[in-house]
This record gives sequence, C-alpha cells and structure tokens, in this order.
Amino acid sequence: MKIFKKLVLTIALIGGISSMNAQIAAGGGIGYNEGVSGPGLVVKAEIDVMDNISISPSLSYFAGSKIYGFSRNMFSVDANGHYKIEVMMDELDVYPLAGLNYSSYNYGDYRYGDVYDEYKVSGNSLGLNIGGGGRWKFADQLSAFAELKYVISDYSHAVFAGGVLYEF
Repeated sequence: MKIFKKLVLTIALIGGISSMNAQIAAGGGIGYNEGVSGPGLVVKAEIDVMDNISISPSLSYFAGSKIYGFSRNMFSVDANGHYKIEVMMDELDVYPLAGLNYSSYNYGDYRYGDVYDEYKVSGNSLGLNIGGGGRWKFADQLSAFAELKYVISDYSHAVFAGGVLYEF
C-alpha cells in the first residue's frame, strides 16, 4: 500500500511539473561503479523546476567481476537535485548534486572459522548522494553529460557516469 501511495505521488509530481512547461531531458549512457568494480548502464532524466535548479531521477545497473565464486552487481534508483552554474552561454553547465539513493546489491564473501566458507551477500541500502557533474549542449536538442558521485550508505561506493540526453 505504501508503494502505491508513493507511485501516485510521483506521477502527480511529474504531471504537475510538466504542466508548468518545465524543460525535460531524458536519455542514458554508461558508467563505472567502484563498489562492484564494473561497468553499467544508466537511464536518467533532468527536469528543470527553476532557471538553474533541476531534479534528476535515474536508474542504473552495474555488473561487476566475480569474487569468491559470486558475481557482483548492483541496481540503483537515484533522485538528485542539481544547482546549475552556467560556464558558457547556453552551452555548458556544471553543477553540484545531492540526493537520495536506493541500492540493491549482490556480491560474494568468505569467512574463516572451523571451516573456510564462501557465501553470497545480498541486500538493500538507502543512502545519500553527493557529487558533481556537467552538461554540454552540442546540438539543438542533444547534450552530453558526465557525473561523479559518492553514495554514502551501508554499501558506500563511487559512481562515474556519462551519456547523452535528448531535450523535449
């Protein structure tokens, strides 16, 4: 029931923002997650709510190497805020970012006791994002982005991502 309420609230928020004629950009790219030591895919949007403030929801999946016989991977959902600082008139913006993160992760571990034991570890964590990025508009409706953020949580990790956004 809580999830349903959150979904309805999210849809209402997005509907309210789009009725304000907000500028919306969406797209994706690739990234690297230091926590799983592997590459991944990122899908994100940027919704301008004021002249230099935007919110940026994103989804990402990272597939890492195997450790102790188990693959490391992570699925993340982020909701970040950006404060854009214009560097080049209408072409390049840089921004600090801060936001919330939900991650679901899997990896292998081991323990010594009476017997050596390898086992799978999986879990979920809520965390805070802090970092920065930039966005370069190279065509009328296309821009490239790059971000570096650190996720502070029970499973803290750094993420670098870059890609292309299409402006609607």
